[in-house]
Amino acid sequence: MIRALLLDAAGTLIDLAEPVGEVYARILSRHGIELPAAELERRFRRSFATLPPPDFARAPTGDEAERAWWRSLVETALDRPLADDAFAALFDHYAQPEAWTVFPEVAEVLERARTLGWKLAVVSNFDRRLHAILAGHGLAGHFEAIISSADAAARKPEPAIFHHALRQLGVAPEQALHAGDSLPLDVEAAVSCGIRAIHIDRPLTTLRAVFEGS
Repeated sequence: MIRALLLDAAGTLIDLAEPVGEVYARILSRHGIELPAAELERRFRRSFATLPPPDFARAPTGDEAERAWWRSLVETALDRPLADDAFAALFDHYAQPEAWTVFPEVAEVLERARTLGWKLAVVSNFDRRLHAILAGHGLAGHFEAIISSADAAARKPEPAIFHHALRQLGVAPEQALHAGDSLPLDVEAAVSCGIRAIHIDRPLTTLRAVFEGS
């Protein structure tokens, strides 16, 4: 019997309001870096897919580890060091709720899950900006816990972030369901912890799939 619903954030609850390349091109141009949006998009996605995860063990806090990782990602994509003010402008942009949109069925799904008596938590590879983003969209109040990788000092697919969530909610793995848009980071990782999982594969599968068979 399901007692808790765990949800990924980006790609599951929220999505970028603009393509990354367009945002980077606009902001970086103010700091003297001129690159086409399409080229920046390509570089960003390549770096995002290949950069090793944050080094949580060597950073004072999980959030500092995540921030250092993001700076490394941007500098790898640009193939150059980035001035502090330029990086801050990029980082701060994505701290704003307006930089993100909420998928249309999310509010309905969260409300229905709560009427079923499910405990809700976010489990996301994100830094602590996520808390304000969800609050800004009126979503934070639905959740008993919002657990970013910065909060847990661990990233999916590591079991530690899922175990952190289960402890926060006070449920066993077999009582939880996890939904996310990544097969390796969400579905396979959750299943390896004994948690049932659903792949959110838009537009074929939306969050409404969490109620199938419930």
